[in-house]
Amino acid sequence: MPGKQKCLTPSHGSRPTLHLVYSTNWVFAEGQMVDRSKLSEEMKRLFKFADGRPHCCELTNTNFQKLLAKEGRLQGLNVVRWPINGRDSWLAVGEAARSGRMVPGAAAVLLHSWTGDYEKECVPAWDYYPVLEALKVRHLLLYPSAPLDRLHSEKRYKSALMPPTRFLKLSRSGDSWFAESGGDVKDVATKMVHDVTSLGQAAGLTANDVMVKSGLSWGGQDVVRLKPSDVPRHIVNKILPKLPQEAKSFTVLLQAKVDVVAELRWVVLDGKLRGRGWRTFHKAKLGKPVISGGMDCDAESIEALIQAGLAKDYDELQRLEEGMSGHVTRVLAEATADAGGQVPQFLRVDLLIDARGRAWLGERESWGADLIKRTYNPKTQKFTCCDPKKTEVASAMVARAVRCLRANKQKRVALQGHPMKQKVASAATVARTVSRPQRDRVWKTKHKGHLVVQSKKSSGAANIAASVKKRKGPVTLQERPMKKKAVQS
Repeated sequence: MPGKQKCLTPSHGSRPTLHLVYSTNWVFAEGQMVDRSKLSEEMKRLFKFADGRPHCCELTNTNFQKLLAKEGRLQGLNVVRWPINGRDSWLAVGEAARSGRMVPGAAAVLLHSWTGDYEKECVPAWDYYPVLEALKVRHLLLYPSAPLDRLHSEKRYKSALMPPTRFLKLSRSGDSWFAESGGDVKDVATKMVHDVTSLGQAAGLTANDVMVKSGLSWGGQDVVRLKPSDVPRHIVNKILPKLPQEAKSFTVLLQAKVDVVAELRWVVLDGKLRGRGWRTFHKAKLGKPVISGGMDCDAESIEALIQAGLAKDYDELQRLEEGMSGHVTRVLAEATADAGGQVPQFLRVDLLIDARGRAWLGERESWGADLIKRTYNPKTQKFTCCDPKKTEVASAMVARAVRCLRANKQKRVALQGHPMKQKVASAATVARTVSRPQRDRVWKTKHKGHLVVQSKKSSGAANIAASVKKRKGPVTLQERPMKKKAVQS
């Protein structure tokens, strides 16, 4: 059983609460086996940089956590910190949420799920989601997205802009994996690969390669390009044996290969399209993670667009980008539908642009994705903008918390004052609680369909009680001074 998790700030009942759940385990895993005291100063700096770099998203790091805390205090919230340094402290947060010791409010959980161990901001999925579900019951979840996080992290979302795609959903029984659709994993995977390549050819895409993406992975670490015939064997021999015994289900996304010229990334904040920029993965070797090929930044990506004849100068580049805005809006609408009509506060849409200028959805992430730091600035004609900045994102998150918590408080107050929510008095209670002088000054009327007992001359409490028994619905007691004629308000 997890021990008691300590929060680092006391609770103040008069102010809404913002809970910050964040990692303190910022150590580069491979660097733990190295004696750093023997390293050169340059290598020490590199290791220190690697220590503080998140696996999945820069918005989970220590700096952004401090920024959220500062913004929370500025906007009048009581900030409560829940530091996480391993399994015990993480599970203790779940216990605090279930027991009510974690005061209801807003919560930013600056961690993500994956299939590895506790490392930096990443938590094993089988531990992560039970705690997140417990938090969602009593708290407004600012980070990650309550309705979308699992769908996105497990790579199970769908879009009309995706290249031909199939989702291989797997479940474990003992030491064996089987396809949820029924049948042997290799057989089902072989059929899905055939579907993907056939549909890809019909869409003008290559049939020589298939992209294989593992759920619960980040940064292209578990995304590989394979020959169609190698896909089933890769899943059975390379992916599944690496999964810990605790993993009971898993999704592998099989997708037709797009010959990418460049990748356009676009940030959406509070439903509005904001900064955009270009990044492109180099073509990695077959069977190797796409991240191993390296990545082109904006300058190299734009040069590739120029060479492909998709843009001749920056004016044409701007028009090309603006022409893609409709695709981003479409993906936003799809994500909103997946969230039950709730517009994601943050979304990053990654579009793969092919040689024909067509856009294909590469990724969509509700949180879990970095901001665009190098957006084109027409004033300087350089890629120097960051839109939005981290400070604006933090401010928007806290503003949402303040807005929602205030609205919920007003709703609770309104409900407490509504006749349907007032305490129901029984007939015996009416007779018992009305004082003798009042028994001669009681009358009955209806207010919005509910019986109200007020002061007026009457034959006594017994008659009042008997009359109440004949009525259905709650009774509200109101005190009213004697007037010449009672007027119903």
